[in-house]
Amino acid sequence: MPLTLFHYPVAYFLYKLDKRLSLPGLAVGCMLPDLEIPIITLLFGSQGPNRLVLHSLLGSATIGTFLAIIVTIRVYPPLVSYFFRVEKKRVELKCKLSFTLAFSVFVGSISHVLLDVTNHPYNPIFWPFLSANATPSPFFFAFGESLGYLWMQGIMGIILMALIVIKRKNLFEELLVG
Repeated sequence: MPLTLFHYPVAYFLYKLDKRLSLPGLAVGCMLPDLEIPIITLLFGSQGPNRLVLHSLLGSATIGTFLAIIVTIRVYPPLVSYFFRVEKKRVELKCKLSFTLAFSVFVGSISHVLLDVTNHPYNPIFWPFLSANATPSPFFFAFGESLGYLWMQGIMGIILMALIVIKRKNLFEELLVG
């Protein structure tokens, strides 16, 4: 999904379904796979694939989960506390290494891969077992390139804006820490 932030509503709704999950873990997990896009572009230019390892189920479940755990523990607390003025100790408490955090990151990372199936004509979800172009998106082709993309982007954008409007009190703490 070209707008990485639009993956966040999935993380938030998963957290609302089961508050035992870690919202920071879900949020980082659902956005981290897109970090590979600028790296792949720098390495291969526009001729290479734009999604690969972290957009596959295997890569997302292993490397993606590992990297997202590190980012959630080390990077997320200082960034959220600095930019959104949420008490750092409260964020750190939600980002402590635990089975719950690891599982939340895993679920968030897999949700990213599955959501992207609706937004791109081809997805490397079974890479390295199948090439990146071997798994076409049935959703994408059913609705057509423009309509399929705009449909999902519109839905996720509206949900994200609704969350921001509805959660005015303690907005950032509620949406970033849980």
